[in-house]
Amino acid sequence: MPQPIPLLINPKAGSLFRSGLKAWLDDHHDAFRAVPTRSAEDLTCKARELAESGEPVVAAAGGDGTLMGAAQGLIGTGAALGILPCGTMNVLARELGIGSRKFDIALEAIQGTKRQEIDIFTVNGKPFLQVAGFGPDARAIELITPKLKKHMGAAAHVVTGLKVAMERLPLITMTMPDGEILKGTQIIMGNGKRYGGEAHLFADATIDDGRLDAAVIDQESLGILFEVMGLIVSKGATRHNVSDFTKLCRIKSCTITADGKLPYHLDGDYAGTLEPGDELRIERLPERLKVCVPGIPAPMTPIDKMMAHPLITALRDKLQSISEM
Repeated sequence: MPQPIPLLINPKAGSLFRSGLKAWLDDHHDAFRAVPTRSAEDLTCKARELAESGEPVVAAAGGDGTLMGAAQGLIGTGAALGILPCGTMNVLARELGIGSRKFDIALEAIQGTKRQEIDIFTVNGKPFLQVAGFGPDARAIELITPKLKKHMGAAAHVVTGLKVAMERLPLITMTMPDGEILKGTQIIMGNGKRYGGEAHLFADATIDDGRLDAAVIDQESLGILFEVMGLIVSKGATRHNVSDFTKLCRIKSCTITADGKLPYHLDGDYAGTLEPGDELRIERLPERLKVCVPGIPAPMTPIDKMMAHPLITALRDKLQSISEM
């Protein structure tokens, strides 16, 4: 019988119950050894301690933010990250072919032998796994309160997005190492194809090619929204389907400045606000992260894709929370 795999977990996380993971773990308790965590910092420390003690695989239960915390402890150790995706979006798990809340496939990946090394990029030293956004999308995330997120889930972005549409947008300048400059009011960088759930924003991006795909959009708030939606409907941006308002490029590093306060997010979590006169440096870490991936990626039917929409996910979680009252 395989040895139980250490599983980093927040026992108080509501997502464990809403996603069905708690019940699933009760039926698979022999596969894991629960390692409770108290905070993001504690999760990172325990991930590194487990890796340094010789664990070949350290699993984490949660969404993209939780996975990033675990990844920070595992980068450079040789231990692989196992993923039990029970968050709202689960973008990284979808990108790796595990899918969202598909725990049987996740277990097959964790107990299997297939591993993939993925790039990790940083913004002023803060790492992210999949997506970084600079501008209105980050401002909308910044405005989401814990209460709003609890009651509305992913749909909270709609409420805060309407507020952001009334605000002035700073002009963002992205400078390449060779001196090339691009300007816009929204910049989105992707280490993979997906941007929220199953939506593809970058058609040709891969998570292990050493580069980020970046879309620089020069529009007002509503124009940015329609631009992003258009690229998603097109199944991702390519050089052939972007409008005159959007520039698409691939980068290994760059710097970002702005003429006003510029919020930014990493993997869907608000990460900070750049002040005028300061700069953000985007770079790739020399080490890669090893992750457990399934031998055969999880299939996505049209129904699966519809059910993966953030609004559908938010409604499903709301109904689940009501039924638990």
